Amino acid sequence: DSTGAGAVVAVIDTGVSDGGADAVTLTGTGYDFVSNDSNPADANGHGTHVAGTVAQATDNGTGVAGVAYDAEVMAVRVLNSRGTGTTSDIVDGIVHAADNGADVINLSLGSSFGSSSQESAIEYAAAAGLVIVAAAGNNGSSSGVLYPARFDDVIAVGATRYDDTLAYYSNHGTGLDVVA
Repeated sequence: DSTGAGAVVAVIDTGVSDGGADAVTLTGTGYDFVSNDSNPADANGHGTHVAGTVAQATDNGTGVAGVAYDAEVMAVRVLNSRGTGTTSDIVDGIVHAADNGADVINLSLGSSFGSSSQESAIEYAAAAGLVIVAAAGNNGSSSGVLYPARFDDVIAVGATRYDDTLAYYSNHGTGLDVVA
């Protein structure tokens, strides 16, 4: 069993808020591809939620603990305050994570359409030794998972309910690797 010590997880999303009593430990290598600056603050909340699930502090009497609470988070903002973004920003975020010390990439985002540039970025990160994890999608489709989760080098993660049955909203079928 691991606490994530020594690992850097790139959360490629809406950014990550800094601070708070139960915050994650952020690396200094994050980036905001939406505003093109080095301040990947979260204007939506989704990226911060994901980062907390990954690496929120533990044993501090506050909130909950992340699954890898000793890992560091590289905040990479590629989605705007509405939670939408461009393929080029996502591609840039993946390459940034691979080139700046990430060990794991988390992509809790998706689209019905894959792009060759996104697939190339995924292949680049995988060839560099990164583990890439992405959301299967939340529209309840049985015809397969969304992209980038559907690419070969990505672990596609679906959702289960409290009783370990598939959540009604979780995409499943082609490309699904694991549920939790």
